[in-house]
Amino acid sequence: MTLKNSDPAAPLSLTRRLFRRPGFRLALFVGLSLALIPTLLSRKVLAKRAHELASNAPPKRAARPTPKTEGSEPQSSIQALVDALRARLGIPNVVVVSLVRSERLVVSVERMRGQAGAFSLSIEEGFLEGLSEVEIAAIVAHELGHVWIFTHHPFLHTEELANDIAMQAVSRETLEEVYAKVWKYTGEKGTLAYLSTK
Repeated sequence: MTLKNSDPAAPLSLTRRLFRRPGFRLALFVGLSLALIPTLLSRKVLAKRAHELASNAPPKRAARPTPKTEGSEPQSSIQALVDALRARLGIPNVVVVSLVRSERLVVSVERMRGQAGAFSLSIEEGFLEGLSEVEIAAIVAHELGHVWIFTHHPFLHTEELANDIAMQAVSRETLEEVYAKVWKYTGEKGTLAYLSTK
């Protein structure tokens, strides 16, 4: 079947008229490329790219989280940890820590209203009390994985990719321990399917 217009005086369809415009084909090609190519990249490639960005980040002073003692403020030590891990993972966005009485997801990160590019990391105080410093680092690294994804590839937002990015800074075993503690704390059993097998 040919698409020839048998009657030259008959009006062309909208689609055919658009395709006859000089820049339309190029715009369509570029637009589809920008939309489809990133979605075709595997999550492993994106996690590898995150690791490369983190390893190419300019060296910063070796920042250690302030140990929790009776005289120190947990929020400030977690903020220091967040800042150190942001530098290690190559995340330039500001992330502000908030310890809250109740958080629906126990730990979450979201954009801050009114501050472009900034994020708020909320941690439920009761959950924090049962965690070691290494486990707190794992939680922070996972949430920063979400920030990295959101700022680089928001359409590929997955728990598995957030964990892949987190594993650039913490071990898989620590993430497994943290998931178990979250499930115990919330009384809901989840699955470790979100942790890739490297």
